[in-house]
Amino acid sequence: MGKDKFLKGALVLTIAGLLVKVLGSVNRILLSRMLGGEGIGLYQMAYPVYLLMLSICSAGVPVAVSIIVAEKVAKEDYAGAHRIFKVTMRLMGAFGLLFALTLYGLAGVLVQSGIIRDPRVYPALLVLTPAVFFSSILASFRGYFQGYQMMVPPAVSQILEQFVRVMTMILLAWWMLPYGLTWAAAGAAFGAVPGGLTGLIVLTFFYRKAARQWQEKIKTQVRQAAESTRQIAKRLILLAIPSSCANLLIPVT
Repeated sequence: MGKDKFLKGALVLTIAGLLVKVLGSVNRILLSRMLGGEGIGLYQMAYPVYLLMLSICSAGVPVAVSIIVAEKVAKEDYAGAHRIFKVTMRLMGAFGLLFALTLYGLAGVLVQSGIIRDPRVYPALLVLTPAVFFSSILASFRGYFQGYQMMVPPAVSQILEQFVRVMTMILLAWWMLPYGLTWAAAGAAFGAVPGGLTGLIVLTFFYRKAARQWQEKIKTQVRQAAESTRQIAKRLILLAIPSSCANLLIPVT
């Protein structure tokens, strides 16, 4: 039964991943036609910096959380699993805010130092900062659901997040285009913000829906020793580092 659930979950995530890629491909085609090579170039100078921040901050978190939560669930330590989630949320909230502020402060440095040679990229970098925070919180939710082998909530959130992101990118790029490519590229970049917020709203809905069931399990379980916040944070970071390092190669290359 557990194996079947795992396979079904893997299939759901695979289908969701394919749909996300299709939406992304459609977006690239439409955006390229709308902004042209120069406008897309501005967008593509900003987006890898955002991806780099995400890779450092939260790329390995869903895997790390899912591993630890799955261990707790296998031992029927549902209170422990919930504690993992709460600690991760606090940790990622702090990291997300820190890296969002870092991107905000770094944007000017990158442009003024000449690392990013076109100053028109600056607005696109600034509008991406809230998305770093939202994506960090999303990583906690997704890892928690995956630890319980509940793959539908992460899959639905990914699809809706990408759909809203793509629609916002296209609409804002079109709306801002008369004001110049600088603002059209910034409008396209801003799509990551409502996209991330949508994913967060969807997962919060699923979390509240499942919370009663989880609370019942916590009430009926045999009391087990609780890990300290420091122990949990240390395990999360050690498990997340390999995935984060692997993801660093994507925006860098």
